Amino acid sequence: MSYDCYIASGWFNENQARDLENIKSTLDELGVKYFSPKDEIVAKPDASKEEQEMIFKGNVDAITSGKFVVCNTRDKDLGTIFEAGFSYASGVPIVYYAEGLTGNFNLMLSRSGRAVATNVNELKEHVKGIMDNPKYEKEYVGFVEWFYR
Repeated sequence: MSYDCYIASGWFNENQARDLENIKSTLDELGVKYFSPKDEIVAKPDASKEEQEMIFKGNVDAITSGKFVVCNTRDKDLGTIFEAGFSYASGVPIVYYAEGLTGNFNLMLSRSGRAVATNVNELKEHVKGIMDNPKYEKEYVGFVEWFYR
């Protein structure tokens, strides 16, 4: 099966799980076919090396075969951060989802993504934009995290 979108998101606490469901509902509403690792291929704690490799390769292949990635930044899940970096390095457009963001957003993420959505309405806007135009970009205009020493 081919997918339009890969969803990079943790689901390991209540907030991440809620965000993931909001992302999936938004994509469903827009008729966007997606690959959600939580629903496709999850490793058991005792997964063999071969099973782990199959899951890793399945996720990587799903990222590179899709049109774009929606990446949930909630709680900075390490797997999600890897998926974002891999997506960017592979030339796959990223829409970041940062539900409720009111403060600073990470500089590296803001520069690597095509757009940053802080709620589901913005997510709908950005997903529609990228589905209609693969070159879609809406620069993040909020504050970014950066530090001087």
